[in-house]
Amino acid sequence: MSTYLAQRIALVFGIVYVAIGLLGFVPGVTVSTAQAGQSLLLGIFAVNRIHNIAHLAVGALLIWAGISAEHFSWLGKALAAVFALLVIVSFVAPIAEGVAINLPDTALHLVSALLVGFLAFGSTPARRQQRSAHS
Repeated sequence: MSTYLAQRIALVFGIVYVAIGLLGFVPGVTVSTAQAGQSLLLGIFAVNRIHNIAHLAVGALLIWAGISAEHFSWLGKALAAVFALLVIVSFVAPIAEGVAINLPDTALHLVSALLVGFLAFGSTPARRQQRSAHS
């Protein structure tokens, strides 16, 4: 896959993460839970202010990766590692205090780690693709 296409996918993924972060603050889209300060986005994903802000930050980084060829590779690899770490930590310990995470969140983080990792590690800069096509 070309880096250009991978960047476009990362850009869309970033916009989705920003939307998720914003929706987490909307009372009608979230359902309150018994835990103080925690709610369920769309009645499924555990969120709180910290988690919503994290979604906004990750979305912004993915958008940056999507529009910056210079930063795409390292940002994508770093975000894939962060998502993978979140998956591992959520199984080992009930995540850091203050961040709302449940099993659907862990599944979403796993999908995010795989997608972002595939985009960052599996994309080829256009110049390298052109050279290999002429070889």
